[in-house]
Amino acid sequence: MHSSKLLGVLICSAALLASCSETSDARRDQTAEAKSTASDDQAIRATNARWLELINKNDVAGIEQLYAEDGVALPPNSKAAVGPKAIGQWWASQMKTPGFAMTFSTDQLVISAMGDMALDRGSYRVSAKGPDGPINDSGKFVVVWRKIDGEWKVAADIFNTDLPAAS
Repeated sequence: MHSSKLLGVLICSAALLASCSETSDARRDQTAEAKSTASDDQAIRATNARWLELINKNDVAGIEQLYAEDGVALPPNSKAAVGPKAIGQWWASQMKTPGFAMTFSTDQLVISAMGDMALDRGSYRVSAKGPDGPINDSGKFVVVWRKIDGEWKVAADIFNTDLPAAS
């Protein structure tokens, strides 16, 4: 073989080996990312289940711990509540309503590629006993989660009703 042909074969072989190595590395990265995403998904869903338990127990202090220190709740017909204490006060005011009950479920949960933020979109239902009879509401929410020191915390929580606006 001529040296130029041999050099060409060596270059092609080296390029092929490098691409195989990169593909293998990419597959390992994708597998690790999929495992991380699955565990993060499970962690957020478990925290949502805990959140519902805390609501059912009227555990405001427990709910406060779900939020990041700079977390914000953006309830309808109300000012933003910033920080766990203010958010806890808002939750306490809701849970004081006689017969207050709430449930929610996630329709979509997307973990960021970096694995440090997530988007949780879903629906909720609330019922209570009002002065003029039963209160029933249903609506949708978006929660932005941020991973802080390995733990998922609520960074932003916004929700609004599906009911028509009052006239």
